[in-house]
Amino acid sequence: MFASRTNLEWGIPDMVFLFFSDIIFNNFAYILLVLPIMAYFAKVTPTKIEGTIFAFLTGVMNLSYTLIAPATGTFINK
Repeated sequence: MFASRTNLEWGIPDMVFLFFSDIIFNNFAYILLVLPIMAYFAKVTPTKIEGTIFAFLTGVMNLSYTLIAPATGTFINK
């Protein structure tokens, strides 16, 4: 939509469209990618260590999404 500038035809400024579309698509990605993995891990982890496994899993996911992925993209673009 940015390339065709359809958002401007609808009367939506670029920055507003960017922020709201980013929020919506990030939530859909979380729903479709992260929640099924978490449900799977909830089923397969042993009962005594699920807190440790979930803490490790969320820590690794946060590290990869917020640090490793942007750093890799920056490295590739440079």
